[in-house]
Amino acid sequence: MLSHFAEHLGLMRAGVRFLFGTGAPTNAVTGAGDAGIGSQYYDTVSGSSYANVGTLASPVWQLDAGPASFNQATGTISVANIIGVGAGQFGHAAGVTMLAAVGLHNVVELESVIMNYDFIVAAYTAGGNITVNNIAGGAALTGLVSAANSVGAAADKSVMLVPLSTVGIPLVENGGLSLVSSAAFTQPGTAAGVIRWVANYRIHATGF
Repeated sequence: MLSHFAEHLGLMRAGVRFLFGTGAPTNAVTGAGDAGIGSQYYDTVSGSSYANVGTLASPVWQLDAGPASFNQATGTISVANIIGVGAGQFGHAAGVTMLAAVGLHNVVELESVIMNYDFIVAAYTAGGNITVNNIAGGAALTGLVSAANSVGAAADKSVMLVPLSTVGIPLVENGGLSLVSSAAFTQPGTAAGVIRWVANYRIHATGF
């Protein structure tokens, strides 16, 4: 017990800290002046771990170089947000954010997104093709599902959106994931359906 306490005290004196927070750490800000080289940071949102490879005064947080862990995020898009065109809503050009920016020197590997459209009373009108996009670069990461086979349908619909496979997919550093419709859906008067989504992904350090 005493040796364990002494070991812990030695780490504290060396400036090694174990931090946690809701989101990726910020270089030169998170733990600055407190968390020395070798300190660890745990993101309670993504489940990712980071190590300080910089200095005590100016930490540089690098995603754990071990095997990237599997992560999952879920959410629901309400009626108001399906037809809304403001930032963060489905009708906006940038769509609905499923995963926020993952931090500098990191990229997202998309595994799949499951989109479940729960039809209620009537189908939405207008709308466009739906894809999963990178929030940083805006480019589509997956193939598309049409409005008729998703939110514009008069029935429940489940679809799996997976990465494009015809060519290599350029990944954008500090990117994230968004669910995007190429055109806004409109309310015919009684549509009450919602979208429930599940995003499966991994985060990788680039080493840049």
